[in-house]
Amino acid sequence: MSKLHEALSTLRPKDFDDIPVDDLNVFLTDIFSQAELVANSVPPPPGGSDFQSSRRSRSDVNGAFSASEVTVSSARRPPPAPEHAEFQKAWGQPLKLSAKDSALGISVFKMAGHDRHGAWFARTSVHEGLGFEKWKKAMMREFPESLAVQGGPGEGNIRGIGGDRRLESKVAGGVGKLEVYQLSAQFPGPTTPREFITLLLTSDNCLTEASKASDTIPRHYMVVSIPVTHSDAPPRNGLIRGFYESVELIREIPLAPSKSSSTTDLLRSGRSRSRARGSTIGFAESRGPEAKGERIDRKFDASDDDPETNPVEWIMITRSDPGGGIPRFMVERSTPSSIVTDAGKFLDWACSKDDIPGPEEDGEAQEVVQEKFRKSMESDRYSVSHANGYLAGVGTSIADRLDPATFVRPPKDSDESQPGVISSLANALESGIASYAPNVVQQNLPNALQRSQSHSSSSTETSSLNSFASAEQFNTAEEGLPSGHSADPNIATPSSLSTKSLALYQSESSGLGGNGHASKELQKIEQRKQALDARLAESRAKEAQISQEASAKSIKELEKVTEKHTRERRKQEDKFEKEVRRLEERRERETRKLLAKQQKEADKNNLLKTQKERDEWKAKAETAEKENKLLKEQVGDLQRENTVLVARIGKSEGGMEVLRKVKEEMQGRGRASSRASTRSQESKASKKSEIHGNGNK
Repeated sequence: MSKLHEALSTLRPKDFDDIPVDDLNVFLTDIFSQAELVANSVPPPPGGSDFQSSRRSRSDVNGAFSASEVTVSSARRPPPAPEHAEFQKAWGQPLKLSAKDSALGISVFKMAGHDRHGAWFARTSVHEGLGFEKWKKAMMREFPESLAVQGGPGEGNIRGIGGDRRLESKVAGGVGKLEVYQLSAQFPGPTTPREFITLLLTSDNCLTEASKASDTIPRHYMVVSIPVTHSDAPPRNGLIRGFYESVELIREIPLAPSKSSSTTDLLRSGRSRSRARGSTIGFAESRGPEAKGERIDRKFDASDDDPETNPVEWIMITRSDPGGGIPRFMVERSTPSSIVTDAGKFLDWACSKDDIPGPEEDGEAQEVVQEKFRKSMESDRYSVSHANGYLAGVGTSIADRLDPATFVRPPKDSDESQPGVISSLANALESGIASYAPNVVQQNLPNALQRSQSHSSSSTETSSLNSFASAEQFNTAEEGLPSGHSADPNIATPSSLSTKSLALYQSESSGLGGNGHASKELQKIEQRKQALDARLAESRAKEAQISQEASAKSIKELEKVTEKHTRERRKQEDKFEKEVRRLEERRERETRKLLAKQQKEADKNNLLKTQKERDEWKAKAETAEKENKLLKEQVGDLQRENTVLVARIGKSEGGMEVLRKVKEEMQGRGRASSRASTRSQESKASKKSEIHGNGNK
């Protein structure tokens, strides 16, 4: 792994408990040192000129009102130290962007990752029209801006990701600042909202001698984002946990003042703003010179030596994993255009602000929103009506939609899946009492049926109705007590409740002189109660009948399933046997083919062997024929030489004598050889005769 990828590995997810919060200086120094190497490894945009020979293209300070009015600068920063510059080759050539994406002069690079977590992307650009100080304030303000906004995931965001809550904030003097944010985002299309827990490290004093320009370290501001897990930020329902790693850096490119003011005047007079902005009448003037109002950071006639007229280089290196089922290739394919679009959004927002407040200036509003969010996270029931959109994608429950005054909640130990008949009956009974009974009746009813018309008696109402619902659920249980009995004296059944209530009322009303109208009203209520009991009994009978039918149906279904299973098993067995037979036949065919192939190979080998032997004997015969021919030629030559030799010897003195002796010697050898041949023929003949004689015997 190269040094560049080692530096990028410091951006991998971390656990906040592993961060040395008591000794942040060493931790932050190491992170910012690695981030500086990563930022310096990004090549500058193609073209341009060295900053020492470059000149400003505009003379105003913060004169741009939108991203389209920001000027693309041709100034380029000095090359970094050699130990950083050598890594610029790793990014290769910039990617090809559409005309819309390349309008801001942003160059995008891509580099493969060496840790199997996806490719890295980098963008770089140089701009004029937005001064360094305002740019820095905008970057510091980005997440605090969204913290003060209530709403759904990513509400109030500037670049797509909005802040929900700040979990940690610690400052390391002279080095930087550490913060932990709980962020969220709602991506376009039918996708689930995402959340991110980010360790945000910021510093304006982190560059070293490796980034010097003209023997000085330029003004800069760096933001390092690292995924982190935090004990106070567990996964939220309805949101998918995502991760992103990034290093973002802005730094000033210091340009030398112009030698001649004529060029500046020409540029100043020739430049026309795309749209005129009118001042708010009496806004800044009415609050005095110290007020923070309109165009407090804008200067359209700045001097050449104003550092806010210097170009600003903007670099970002990032890699993201949105989580869920989004394939990595789709994420990487859309990353170049998305980071360019996000850059335009940020410039639009920063340029449109005439005055950017500090990150903590609306801390009270931020704290209110965060406290509300914290309470909603800690509550047992997290209703969508209190979620402010943080649980987007989670549907509302029935309890969130019904009026609490007419909805009876079952006790905690009851079955919440029970049908709503019980609640409907209780609501109907209460509605009848409230509608038809006079106040004297309502006041003298026992607590079990009282329903106060004021909100202060809601606890008594809930308790009595819960007792009613509990009794109804107990009576509908399979093994509960018969109707009219209760195992708990605090829980009243419908029949006992009505009887006791009527007797109690009659005894109390007799002490009041006997109100006949009230008695009639109570009788009406009792009649309604009996009608409800009849409906309840009918409902129970229907449920029992449905249960019996379902049981009978289940038995029939079981028989059908058993028969079907038996058929399927036989079918599978037949299929298995056929498959086995087919495999056996195939094996036999393959065996015959193999034997035939082996026989064919043997025949072929025998034929080749015979052909080879034939060729060998043929070659031997040809050789012998050539030898015979050669010997015949030699014999002829010897005979001619012998004839010539005899002729010459015969002509010389004593030659005849020599020839005579040679002939005699040759004749003697001939007789000896003839006698030997005669003997051998005689021996062969005697052997043959012996053999024939033995055969006859």
